[in-house]
Amino acid sequence: MRWAALALATLAAATAPARADPSTEKLVVIGAGLALPDYMLGVTLHEGSHALAAELVGADVDELHLFPPGRDPHIHKFRFGWTYVHGLRTNRQRALFYIAPKITDALLVGAYAALAYTSAWPSNRYGSLALTVFGTGLWVDFTKDLFLFSPTNDIEQFFRVTCVHGWRRTLPARLVYAATSAGLGFLVFRGYEHTFDRPADPVTMRTRGALVLPVLEAAF
Repeated sequence: MRWAALALATLAAATAPARADPSTEKLVVIGAGLALPDYMLGVTLHEGSHALAAELVGADVDELHLFPPGRDPHIHKFRFGWTYVHGLRTNRQRALFYIAPKITDALLVGAYAALAYTSAWPSNRYGSLALTVFGTGLWVDFTKDLFLFSPTNDIEQFFRVTCVHGWRRTLPARLVYAATSAGLGFLVFRGYEHTFDRPADPVTMRTRGALVLPVLEAAF
């Protein structure tokens, strides 16, 4: 959990008030630097969601590996993190266990969208960038399973325990999943618009508003 704390501290630092509006090039460099803490936070959220789902249905967590990535000793394959539990008694419980990270991703992207589509979005571009990197990480974690077909993949496991077999069932299910991913991606894109396409300085924004709508600006 110390990696999650470090990641949250880094993201919080990025939201501190800025003295000057940074250039797009500087934001890209800082965004690349935020990728590592965001990755650690993402792995923590993903594997932690598995573990929490198991605990909620009465199962026991045997192993929770968050960092560093490496070769899973149980299946002898490279993985970014892994969670092993026992005590999942029904297919419904197993389905919740496997789908839990996707639920977390969707809920957090929803909260992200609530900020992006309201005045609660940070006014400075550093804070906007931190949220955009975080939202992008959530979307990537949600979407990556569209392109993974390993039997140990979360979505493949979810399909197995929910009896979604054969292309006649998996194809419609994957299309729905793809459509959901596209919708979440559109919400995340809103953050990019705030970060890179719009001035973050409230004074600049007010000045732009006065130039475009002078009558309304004078009226209020």
